[in-house]
Amino acid sequence: MATYVLGAIIAVALANGLRIIYNAFFKGEAACCDSGGCSGCSSCTLKKAMDNSYRARVEKIEQCEIHRTIDVDGMTCEHCVANVVRALEKIDGVQVAAASLEKQSVQAGLSKDIPDEILRDAINKAGYRAGAVTL
Repeated sequence: MATYVLGAIIAVALANGLRIIYNAFFKGEAACCDSGGCSGCSSCTLKKAMDNSYRARVEKIEQCEIHRTIDVDGMTCEHCVANVVRALEKIDGVQVAAASLEKQSVQAGLSKDIPDEILRDAINKAGYRAGAVTL
């Protein structure tokens, strides 16, 4: 009898876990969201992911008066992309950066004019090879 009860508890827990995974990945709802969509809570993983997405970052860059695009060699994964973005965003005057693994480049939105060499040096110090810088 105890085996059946334990089996039922495991089945219910597994079904609930699968429902959460399905909602998070296929329906675009985070675990903290209700069935009507995101409730806007501060811990919403969906909202955080959307805020940090490449597209959202590019939109923020387009709102900046000064932009730079820098070719980057050596990025092979999403971890590399995050390292390049983090390296640039540590520079005073870089408001937001967005790196593309597919394009092998990074875009930066600047609040003030920063010499290209400073941007390139930050990428190089992060372990990647900065190439041409374009406006």
